Amino acid sequence: MFLFFDVLPFRKQLEYNQTITCSRCGHFGRYEVYLVGNRFRLFFIPVITFGKKYLVRTTCCDTWYLLDPHVGKAIERKETVSIRDSDLQMYQTGEPLESSCPNCGASYPQGSHFCPNCGVKVDEMDR
Repeated sequence: MFLFFDVLPFRKQLEYNQTITCSRCGHFGRYEVYLVGNRFRLFFIPVITFGKKYLVRTTCCDTWYLLDPHVGKAIERKETVSIRDSDLQMYQTGEPLESSCPNCGASYPQGSHFCPNCGVKVDEMDR
């Protein structure tokens, strides 16, 4: 008799929409909430889920936060919940959306080829 089993990570995006002004980068964005964890499968059927946690991603700077499990469970049950800064714990920092010009110091959006203030060429390799 053969037993087929494995343990695979999973990630599921939950239905949640909250617009924010990001406390990290200062831009407008949105919170996306994910349920992540691992599943033990026997004959390709999920049997046990373990290591379950809720993560929040900001769409503005791609920063990830751990979400309070009580708030995450409420979102999973589709209750009306508002995520506060006290519900979040930093998990992984993202890339800032702006850089500063090496010539004049003015900020410019990522992906720009020229500084909007002084017109000097900014190269992606110099950052």
